[in-house]
Amino acid sequence: MSGNKALRRAAELPDIIRIKGDVPLIRDLTELITPQIAQEMLKHNKANRPVNWKKVEEYADIMSKGEWKLTSQGIIFDNHGELLTGQKRLWAVIYSDTAVYMRVSRGCPADTVRMLDRGEPQSARDLAARETTRKHSPYEISIARGALLLRGIVKPSKDKLADYLIEKKVILSEILSQTKGTKKTRGVLMVLAAISLMDDISSIKLKSCNAESYAKELDSILCPSSAEECWGRGTAFTVAMGQAKKCIERKS
Repeated sequence: MSGNKALRRAAELPDIIRIKGDVPLIRDLTELITPQIAQEMLKHNKANRPVNWKKVEEYADIMSKGEWKLTSQGIIFDNHGELLTGQKRLWAVIYSDTAVYMRVSRGCPADTVRMLDRGEPQSARDLAARETTRKHSPYEISIARGALLLRGIVKPSKDKLADYLIEKKVILSEILSQTKGTKKTRGVLMVLAAISLMDDISSIKLKSCNAESYAKELDSILCPSSAEECWGRGTAFTVAMGQAKKCIERKS
């Protein structure tokens, strides 16, 4: 094929705008990122923001459990081969000692770095809403925290909280319906967290309606402290949640 024919053939392709130079030629591939490859990629990480190691641990935990998913969000290198974004995921591959598939983009103009990673991170409520297709109240997150503590999860991740909202979506909806108009004090939220672990809907309805009564009993047990003072405070929170569970188990 002559040069002129090749050029005419290229001009018929959707990427002709790239050939003309109006749009950067960014190449995207799905690649298996091993710990060794991640180390090599991080050698080109010279001008990135400080690493969020807490997020690295979160990603590494997901990878170690085999729960990492391939998405369109991936590793990005500029047109000089420098890493623009993806350092946390690469460190997570190393820390988890796990190989995962990721999208890798190469050729992004270096001067576009300020346009990257400007979106707000998804909350647990956002993650859950993608599967339950409904908006979740902030109260549901508080209830989930208390319930997960009773399951032995002291510091749940966003994913754990989202999983609980999804698992208990029907029960949580019922609890909020039964307590509409009830002031959601810390004591009430602790009681509702314990109730959310139940499975019998009729009992859930009855106990939810009496949440304020249970909360008053809880405060009397915790005196001279209160549910408000114990909320989110390590051992005190654990003890208070245990007492909240006992309160709803004692009464019919």
